[in-house]
Amino acid sequence: MGFSLDGPSPVLVVVVAMDATAAPPTSTQEQQHDGDGRYGVLLYYKYAEVPDAPALVAFYEAHCRALALVGRVRVGPDGVNATLGGRMAALEKHVEEMSSNSLFDGTDFKLASCEDPLDERVARECGFTSLSVRLVKELVTLCSNPSLTAPEISFAGRHLSAAEFHLVLQSVAGTSTNSEAATEKNDVVVLDARNLYETRIGKFDVPNVETLHPDIRQYSDLPLWIDEHTEKLRGKSIMMYCTGGIRCEMASAYIRSKGEGFENVFQLYGGIQRYLEQFPDGGYFDGKNFVFDHRISVGSLKDNILGTCLICGFTYDDYTSRCRCSHCRMLVLVCSTCQDSTKEYVCELCLRNGKPCCPTSLRQDCQTESELSESSAYGKPSISNKVSTSKAPMSTGKVVSS
Repeated sequence: MGFSLDGPSPVLVVVVAMDATAAPPTSTQEQQHDGDGRYGVLLYYKYAEVPDAPALVAFYEAHCRALALVGRVRVGPDGVNATLGGRMAALEKHVEEMSSNSLFDGTDFKLASCEDPLDERVARECGFTSLSVRLVKELVTLCSNPSLTAPEISFAGRHLSAAEFHLVLQSVAGTSTNSEAATEKNDVVVLDARNLYETRIGKFDVPNVETLHPDIRQYSDLPLWIDEHTEKLRGKSIMMYCTGGIRCEMASAYIRSKGEGFENVFQLYGGIQRYLEQFPDGGYFDGKNFVFDHRISVGSLKDNILGTCLICGFTYDDYTSRCRCSHCRMLVLVCSTCQDSTKEYVCELCLRNGKPCCPTSLRQDCQTESELSESSAYGKPSISNKVSTSKAPMSTGKVVSS
């Protein structure tokens, strides 16, 4: 990997090569050898012109119900976005069926085995107790302001595989002090396209490389953040990432639509999910990947905890309780000892914006009812939940993808 600094902005050149630490992809036979009775989750999206969206909605309704699948499917004139749960055999049949449709050529079907939903309340809130298929105007709403025109998806940044993304980060993360290496580091920024509550528990951390965390409540707040931070992005090679890839598509297109100085935008294809599959030890990703299904989060072999309890400040990253800010309803992290159904919680964004903090009694000892692991790097006891967080599977047939 190298940079050419000729011209008005740096150009990132990626040499495609597998890193020695990357887990090799599994074969279809290895992936499917024990897929009949296990539970699984399937994520995929496809930006493409849908000639008859209502007909596709009707097909999804009939097909998914016949396979006893649950979850969410959104169909719009610009494509499909799906998060489905069910038995692995049924999900594999669904992938086979959709793959036979030319509309889904090139689609990355991200299929992973996992535990059955154990907490019905969490599953219900995540939409994993029923099937919801809806016709929408657009797959993701980048901006809620109707007066602003969404960018063309054809403007989206260049896709980098997990291995390519890792190689770029690896090449600029070195400690070399020579002028060429220093220039490369200064020319690269990593941009998280996710919401604050996701970043709390997991994010990329690359030595010597600036990583931008917008701290937004919702995806539609991202364009304003981009507009307010254009000078941090201008002339840079921007390495974007999100959970599974779809949010980077429109966000990267929005950045590139700004014209000169914003051409070099690259996105992690398949998102954090594919990255953790490729690098089970976590690579440059620390913490856990927040997911929008009953699993809540998926970790790596590092098993480190980045989040902290809103009340007591102990390290904690379990959203199972579904505690929310009383003002904006954003998810907040509150450890089991500090949880109280009579309490009201105020997130950091509302506090920053002057919202009143509801009275709470800080617990002096949050260890009494919680499982503690070794202290974190920050010197605080770590409260770990080992049930709701799944490990990122290695190449042993636990992950199925096409």
